[in-house]
Amino acid sequence: MNDEELIIAVREQRTKVHSATSVEQIISRGRAVRARRRIPGVAGALAVVAGAAVAVTALVSASHPASHQPSAQLAAWTVVKQADGNIYVTIRQFRDPAGLQTRLRADGVPASVTFTGQRNPACQPYPGTGLIGKVISVRQEDQRPVTIINPSALPSGAGLQFASSVQRQGAVPGVGVDLVQASPQCTGS
Repeated sequence: MNDEELIIAVREQRTKVHSATSVEQIISRGRAVRARRRIPGVAGALAVVAGAAVAVTALVSASHPASHQPSAQLAAWTVVKQADGNIYVTIRQFRDPAGLQTRLRADGVPASVTFTGQRNPACQPYPGTGLIGKVISVRQEDQRPVTIINPSALPSGAGLQFASSVQRQGAVPGVGVDLVQASPQCTGS
């Protein structure tokens, strides 16, 4: 039997088959079955997206409790302005000092942020001793030092200078904070 004979035999058999189900119903049923087979794949994809959204929300909530105001957060450092006006600064790595300086200034802290060997020559020490303890305090959170700034305790005409002696990437920073005389060249105000 060749191909031509086979096609003729199939056509003859097809005319002898009778079905109570219409062709439209058969096609419709096939489409419904294929659609149901796609649902687990789509549901799985949606579950992954929903899980990622929940994880991100949980991370944001954990790092920003309800009492905190909006903040800027980078892997290297975090600045969070509290409802009471205090500002919490956590430095994990001393990278992007210009970004940290910009954020502190945006939160109302006249600041200069540099590496120790690259201190801003426009920054002059603020006269007086013992004042820094009223402006800055440090406490441990999650095994990291958190510098707490009380901007309302800054003496008139004073600003803060943050300087780190660590310049290697990944090293734990040793950051010093001093009172300096505020000026546009030093602290931006």
